[in-house]
Amino acid sequence: MEVRRVAPSLIPIIFLVLILPSISHGSAGFLESISGAVFLKTKATGKWAPADKGAAVEAGDRVKTGEDGRALLKLSDGSKLTIANLTELEISGYSLKRSERSASFFLSSGKMRAVVSKFGGRSDFRVKTPTAVSGVRGTDFIVMNQGEANVLFGEGGSVEVRGEAGKPVALKPAQMTESTAGSEALSPIKVESGTALAEARADLEAATDIDAPVAWERLRNLPDLLARWNLNYGHYLADSRRFKEALDVFEIAFDLTILPGIKAESRLHRGTVYSRNLNEPKKAVIEYMAVIDEYNVEPFLENAVYSAGLIKMELKENDEALGFFRRYIADYPAGSHRSTVEIFIRELER
Repeated sequence: MEVRRVAPSLIPIIFLVLILPSISHGSAGFLESISGAVFLKTKATGKWAPADKGAAVEAGDRVKTGEDGRALLKLSDGSKLTIANLTELEISGYSLKRSERSASFFLSSGKMRAVVSKFGGRSDFRVKTPTAVSGVRGTDFIVMNQGEANVLFGEGGSVEVRGEAGKPVALKPAQMTESTAGSEALSPIKVESGTALAEARADLEAATDIDAPVAWERLRNLPDLLARWNLNYGHYLADSRRFKEALDVFEIAFDLTILPGIKAESRLHRGTVYSRNLNEPKKAVIEYMAVIDEYNVEPFLENAVYSAGLIKMELKENDEALGFFRRYIADYPAGSHRSTVEIFIRELER
């Protein structure tokens, strides 16, 4: 058996993993239905072209959708992959024999639903992202990749989800899990009706149903909605003294969005966990400095300047502490921490 060493940066997150035999190249399936802008790049041509309904898809081919595009890929074993808008999927390998099924797909970005048919023989069915991998015999799940963050909803059966670190978790129907680069998969969370998670799942279900109406504006905002949910969930985890999970959840919030406010808030909260709960002031300063140097967003900037000063004073780095406190007085003359900061400045100037 040949064993290959893989660089850590290239290891994807495994959503469902079985033993993968060598995959033969050949016909994997066809595009049963398409809607909106859908493109196909075959391994033979190496060029993107508008896709046609019924087009055959083989190992090495890629399918890409535009802002309103969706595609239903039906595989030779009866499994169905619904590719949502703004998504790119590669059929990395596919082999179907009487007693053995091997399939590997790479979701480089976007959203898809996999309804994997049951198979009587040996089966390895994988879906990878830049930071994850999954493999099942027969189940139904939705996966969204946004940058380095992954969000998965269980729709049917049981899905084994593995992050780049830690042990796999079993994702069941009406549950959600997440991960990002270097993190463990979260312990599955029940999706309660009437919650933001239920709203997100409904949007993803519509996006991965080629015949369903989609509120495209809501779908565009979905990563931000999930990022905000993660901020709230991170607070819950920190209050429950699950500090490592809280750090991961705040990092997922950061990775899901491009909004400066959410990014600044996630960094600020990570700094708070490091400083107040884990007694790691130097790591806390790194998070606060990210808010100060990269995001000019209030009220997070004010709190980061104040918190950085506190930690520098705690570390006996008095000159740097004075610099942060003087900046606080100058920038926030009516700030909520002004009176405390003035006391600290007097002490440090003695």
